[in-house]
Amino acid sequence: MKDIQPALRAFLLADAAVSAAVGGGRIYSITFPQGTTEPSVLMTRISGLGEFHLQGPSGLNRNRVQLGSWAQTVADACELARLVKVRLNGYAGTMGTGQIAVDVRSALYDSEREIYDEVTTLYGVTHDYLIMFDELTA
Repeated sequence: MKDIQPALRAFLLADAAVSAAVGGGRIYSITFPQGTTEPSVLMTRISGLGEFHLQGPSGLNRNRVQLGSWAQTVADACELARLVKVRLNGYAGTMGTGQIAVDVRSALYDSEREIYDEVTTLYGVTHDYLIMFDELTA
């Protein structure tokens, strides 16, 4: 079974603007490394749902993935979120290469929130995306 997160990370970092904004690699799953203060993206799978037809599982999976863009200012968090949205919204095709490659049928922007984390003192803009992909093949 394929996991969308490694392919999604590679896909986002393959974009020059997103990669530059996150220093070439600050895209993490679920939690930040301790002490993170530079602009970063946090990926969290909110839910996953398999697709079925009359003969059983179709092999398609629909994930709600939250991408949080975090920075020291509201403006920087909003700009990073915009770059991620430009890269991802409406995408269909292969994400990643080799063993992590995933065939994405659609990646659609769904919702947005602005937040502030008092512990890290970072501002965040979280976007939810609905990503449908083939979990059986690349």
